[in-house]
Amino acid sequence: TGLSQGFSRWITAALMTEHSERLLLPAGTTLFVEGDPGDVAYLIKRGRVSIFLNRQGQEIAVATRGPGELVGEMAIIDAGQRSATARALEACELLVITAEQIAHRLQATDPILRMCLSVVLARYRETVALFGRDAPPAAANLLGDVARVGSADFNAAIETLVLERALRQALLNKELVLFYQPIVQLEGRRIAGFEALARWQHPERGLVPPDQFIPLAESSGLIVQLTQWALAEVGRVFPTTLAPALLAAGAPAVPFISVNVTAIDLARDDFIATLSRMLHASGLPPRSLKIEVTESVLMQDPDGIARTLQACRALGAGIAVDDFGTGYSSLSSLSLLPISTLKVDRSFVRSMLSEPASRKIVQTILRLAEELGLPVIAEGIEEEAQARALAAMGCAFGQGYLFGRPAPLAATLELLRGWRARGTERATARPIPATVETTEP
Repeated sequence: TGLSQGFSRWITAALMTEHSERLLLPAGTTLFVEGDPGDVAYLIKRGRVSIFLNRQGQEIAVATRGPGELVGEMAIIDAGQRSATARALEACELLVITAEQIAHRLQATDPILRMCLSVVLARYRETVALFGRDAPPAAANLLGDVARVGSADFNAAIETLVLERALRQALLNKELVLFYQPIVQLEGRRIAGFEALARWQHPERGLVPPDQFIPLAESSGLIVQLTQWALAEVGRVFPTTLAPALLAAGAPAVPFISVNVTAIDLARDDFIATLSRMLHASGLPPRSLKIEVTESVLMQDPDGIARTLQACRALGAGIAVDDFGTGYSSLSSLSLLPISTLKVDRSFVRSMLSEPASRKIVQTILRLAEELGLPVIAEGIEEEAQARALAAMGCAFGQGYLFGRPAPLAATLELLRGWRARGTERATARPIPATVETTEP
């Protein structure tokens, strides 16, 4: 006969509390009943689920769902009640999708698509309501089957949901670590600062590449927690450990560290308060912190982003624009933003010696930065010839494998000790101009 309504709700509550990634149900188990709140949805990995209505003591079959299909998605999307009852026809394995996971994605969806989705759900509920009025006795699959998810999309969805849950646990279990990549003065070859980069040390998968978990963090909303963690970690490590080591290795008077933030972070009302609390609690000098954003982020909401970045500058932090030259920002927009540093994208740097067009783009960016009074960091430097050519063009700073790969704290401190020992060997023959000495990225 299946589980009672109350017991079914208890199972759902337990799933939400324990963040279980899957649910195993024996045949005959009631998953939810008509009128229940729509707090979770289910992706069927194995087995079949019957969806039916109870009318005047009769069960009216509406549809059957199988592997690769969703169950219970409507109520969670439109925040309504369950429109029908769902029961396992055979032993099932289900993947739980929470309201939080869906709500965040809906917020980022095109408003026209959200409107169409609302209309479709409303029409469906109107159709289901007709079953209360002399419904036909054999209404099985009256609404038809929903389009079955393709196997590739289905597997990708499962992988995303599992990895998202693992990332949530990683934040709780302190599996995330910061790696640091040096940023070097091209004249004199002194390390001026670092870019802090998040890495995930998964207990089973090993080191998860950032291009796998950063987009996932953004799509799930976990990027907010990740950024807060990164800022706190920088506040913990830089003032007491990295900054003294940088100064001992011959860094300029104000060593710095860059932290990447996203449009999602900058759109939050509490971002500035979070940043301010970190600076106050850690004792990190604000001018040593660089908030790094991509050029594409600046164009998503120019007015809103500009206000947030102005507030960052008011706190004393710098603003570095990453991947410059790859986006579509206008010069008028750039002039209104409180930018303190430009970073030339690695794609131009890597090809500048072989492709005249790339070299001209780099030269143009450097001339623009000079007119605006902004220092430039060239990314992706892997060859000595690239570093020398950039220095000759007037580029102040460089970053890339030539100087060091992103590394954990212990290896970074070892790099600084070695850099200090070889300081005189790294210096170029030309003297360091005073303007470079005092310029900070």
